[in-house]
Amino acid sequence: MAIEELHRSNIQALWRYMPGQPYNWSSKAAVVGETPRQVSPLDVPEGWVAPQLRRLIRPFAEAASGVPGVGQELEIIDRGQYELVKAEDLRAARFPNTFLCGTCGLFRTVRAGDRPARCPRDGAMEQFTFVEVHECGHLGELVPPRCVNSCRAPMGLFNTKSFNIGTWYWRCSRCGTRSEQPVTRWCPQCRSGRSSVIRVPQALAYYPQQLMLINPPTRATYASLAHDQVHAAAVAQAIGVLPAGLDGLQRAGGPAGGDAVAEVERLAAVLGWKPGDPLYETALADARAKAGGAPAWREEVDKLGLDPERLDALGEECRQLSLARGAAALTVEDLLAVAEGTPLEPVYRGYRPLSERYGLADVTLLRQLPVAYVVAGYSRVSSKAEIRNRRGDIVKARFRFFPAGRTGKFPMYGVRTETEGLLFRLDPLAVVRWLADSHVVDDPVVSRDEDAQRWLFTVMEPVVDVFNAPENRISRAVLGLTHSFAHRAMKALAARCGLNVDSLAEFLFPSNAAFMIYANTRSEFVLGGLEHVFRFDLTDALSELDAESRCVFDPPCRRAFGGACAACLYVSEVACARFNTVLDRNLLFGSIPPVGAPPASPGEVTWRAFWRP
Repeated sequence: MAIEELHRSNIQALWRYMPGQPYNWSSKAAVVGETPRQVSPLDVPEGWVAPQLRRLIRPFAEAASGVPGVGQELEIIDRGQYELVKAEDLRAARFPNTFLCGTCGLFRTVRAGDRPARCPRDGAMEQFTFVEVHECGHLGELVPPRCVNSCRAPMGLFNTKSFNIGTWYWRCSRCGTRSEQPVTRWCPQCRSGRSSVIRVPQALAYYPQQLMLINPPTRATYASLAHDQVHAAAVAQAIGVLPAGLDGLQRAGGPAGGDAVAEVERLAAVLGWKPGDPLYETALADARAKAGGAPAWREEVDKLGLDPERLDALGEECRQLSLARGAAALTVEDLLAVAEGTPLEPVYRGYRPLSERYGLADVTLLRQLPVAYVVAGYSRVSSKAEIRNRRGDIVKARFRFFPAGRTGKFPMYGVRTETEGLLFRLDPLAVVRWLADSHVVDDPVVSRDEDAQRWLFTVMEPVVDVFNAPENRISRAVLGLTHSFAHRAMKALAARCGLNVDSLAEFLFPSNAAFMIYANTRSEFVLGGLEHVFRFDLTDALSELDAESRCVFDPPCRRAFGGACAACLYVSEVACARFNTVLDRNLLFGSIPPVGAPPASPGEVTWRAFWRP
């Protein structure tokens, strides 16, 4: 294929033109992406994304090794053998290099740089875009067998108009002998199963394994956050014992203990203080009192009794939430401050009671939300680590890194940009009351938001698996409530912000009973649709949450389908953070027992409606 230029933005390249990804080159040919010649460092530090990378890759590593928390893929992350880069150019090669004569069925394969094949009898041949793909990551061209009569003549492929690939067959173009070898063959790469034959490009051949990072620090500012206390500090922010935002996280990593004593001594040298001076002795005594002791906020975090692994997972979620809340945030109080005495003042004063009606602690607009999209690698056949095929067998997909460069590190391609979002935080007290009224837990008798949040942190397990529901029943219930709430909110916002529901996306903070809906337009500008809703249409958007509790497939959907289906709660997988799992309208509207069912026994879990009239 001749050398041609393709001009695309960095975001377009990230989703459609990556190495190993098949796509169409205009209307001329199918191609597969190759490694870019030029890359530049992405302005996101590798250390910042390591915890999320581990959670993303861990299911694939465990499926491959069969051992929890162990796998070659995880070792690459732990060793730091990866780099975040931005592709500066796009490269691709024609793929597959197989051609089929539509008249006589002749099948031929040429090299990537050669001209398209020609049939000796019928002339030009068309590219045959069917390939073989396997969950191990193999993607290859169809390989015809040899004639059993040793004719050494090209084979023909017949019956390709049929949708059933099992009816396709090979036949020698010279002697006409039909081959007994099927078109689908054992995977030549892993030898552990048969490959599938599909037409490219399509999703089955390439599933990007991606991360969305909320307000990530730059490489220049990361040093102030790369301290051992950052996860504990983020948890302290969530329970209200440390100031929110970036400043609070940076302050938690400041000098303490012996460093404070050294700081006083340096200050004394500058100011000329001598031992025996009252100011010197007072400052030194205060510094020594702090030496060896934990700060007050750390003591409050330690009271939660979280083990180190659980604290790190919870702290990572809280850190993401803390930074998101500081992204040019606009609160309801800010709206009231600028709308005083205007016709919008009564509208904004109605936001707070409406939020309380739906169990929300607050809704915040994030006008300039820095985000980074990172594609860490890809999988084939399945986007998940394990699925069941039509025979009921478990199929394990392998995670594939992009080919390593000259540095020996595996590149992960990304883009840093800005978007807008709405951050919804559920009232912790309302969540705890809902759990108690639904008989999930005994009433813990808490009366303050901070105490309710502390209690949730102590009884919930952090949600780290995006593929499977949590085993902890409280975590599963709160995740289901938050996730179902997010999907209803996404559909209500889409009707008013000028974006299709598939152009919105969610980011969940389940342990904090919070979620964010952001514009996932994959463009390089902020449209402003969500800000318009926040300023002028939030009342109608919230009122629509419980305007219709039914589904066209009720009562089976509500009672037998798990309370969610494509007609009510499901959204596109590009918009959902959990592939439309752990969703249930019963959590929002309350359980409806089957007709004639006996009353629930005392203590039996029966969902009470979270949204009450």
